[in-house]
Amino acid sequence: MNEVLKTIAARSSIRAYKDEKLTDEEIRAVVTAGLQAPTARNEREIHFTVLDGADPILKEIDTERKLIMAAGADEETRAKIESNPNNFYYGAPTVIILSADKDFFWNKLDAGIAVENMSLAAQSLGLGNLIIGIIDKAMNGEKREYFAEKLDFPENYEFAIAFAVGYPDTTKEPHEIDFDKDVTIIK
Repeated sequence: MNEVLKTIAARSSIRAYKDEKLTDEEIRAVVTAGLQAPTARNEREIHFTVLDGADPILKEIDTERKLIMAAGADEETRAKIESNPNNFYYGAPTVIILSADKDFFWNKLDAGIAVENMSLAAQSLGLGNLIIGIIDKAMNGEKREYFAEKLDFPENYEFAIAFAVGYPDTTKEPHEIDFDKDVTIIK
């Protein structure tokens, strides 16, 4: 099996990270992989905001996420949300927020392709990573403009998807696939 297919097969979502910063070269390699992703009509409308995992804005985003999730929940679920010690990026030392031109129809798809490139690049470098969508309601809710300004989104850009990356402090087997169940081949 070639190296790309091995990387795809080995990748899994990591939710525990060592307290060790990535090097500038590692961050640059991961972001470059995202920049190299194809975009519809070659629009190149994805913007990458790289944050240190200790940046206070991440705590603000996480607080807003928890408030929104708890608001519509029953009492038991609300208690679980409020008592959960994990933040949305599980303490990763680096978080990358992808934003995109909100008027371009394919922006979320393009961001998804970019983050998958980043995920596979991180895996190939021995880094754990997590693709994150759970903050969408917080990022595109009442504090949308505030978060966009704090994260230095370009004008007319909105949150698309997020990405956590760091040295894994846990292992997780990749999910099982069932080719015969999930694939139809029409000849």
